[in-house]
Amino acid sequence: MQALIVGADRIEGIRAEIMRVADQFGIKDIDHWTGRKASEARRQLSRRTSLVVFMCDRANHMLVRNVRKQAEDLGIPMVFCHHSATEVRERLDDLACTRCPQKGSASVKMRS
Repeated sequence: MQALIVGADRIEGIRAEIMRVADQFGIKDIDHWTGRKASEARRQLSRRTSLVVFMCDRANHMLVRNVRKQAEDLGIPMVFCHHSATEVRERLDDLACTRCPQKGSASVKMRS
């Protein structure tokens, strides 16, 4: 399975935060769409995608709509952040917590 980072130019910190929780989501690989090319608004999510991290500060509305709809249709959890790795950490921790067996819930918390 893989994670997808949408937006952001420098992803080293974001990649590190995803790898920190990779085992919980079954992530082995990370893909990145910069969101700067118009053609990316029409790209299709891979069937291997198990998590989408959307960096809102670098993406247009068409891209947001396309990725969000695909993720919802495929049941892929998605987190929205503005631009910091710290915020990514908080969102991933919240998402991982909703998947904890101790809580008895497998629901996904969607944030924007």
